[in-house]
Amino acid sequence: MEMVMTVSVAIIALCMLLIMFALVAVLLHVRSFIRGLENFVDTARQHIPGVMHDVAQISSDVRSIVRSVERDMPKVSQAVESLRATAEEIHELERTIRDKIERPLLNVSSVIGGVLRGLNAFWRALLR
Repeated sequence: MEMVMTVSVAIIALCMLLIMFALVAVLLHVRSFIRGLENFVDTARQHIPGVMHDVAQISSDVRSIVRSVERDMPKVSQAVESLRATAEEIHELERTIRDKIERPLLNVSSVIGGVLRGLNAFWRALLR
C-alpha cells in the first residue's frame, strides 16, 4: 500500500512539474506579447501627433471647401437658370425660323421645281 502511495505522490509531483513548465512557457509568451504591445504603443504614441495634425489639416480644408461651395451655390444656381433660359430662347428662335423661313422656302422651291419641269417639258416639246 505504501508503494502505491509513493508512486501516486511521484506521479502527482511529475504532473505538477509539467504544469509548472507549461505555465512558465505561457508566461514567457505573455511577457513577449506584452513587450510587443508596449513597442506598438510607443510607436503609435510617436506617430499620433503627426496623424492628428494631418487630420486637423484635412478637416480644415474640407471645412473651407464646404464654405466655398455654400458661398458659390447661388451663383451656380443662377448660372444654370440663365443657361436654361438661353436654351429655351434658342429653341423658340429655331421654331420661329422654321415657321417663317423654312415653309416659305419649301413653297418657293416647289414653285421653282414646277417651273423648271414646265420649262423642261416645253423644251422637249420644241425639240421634237
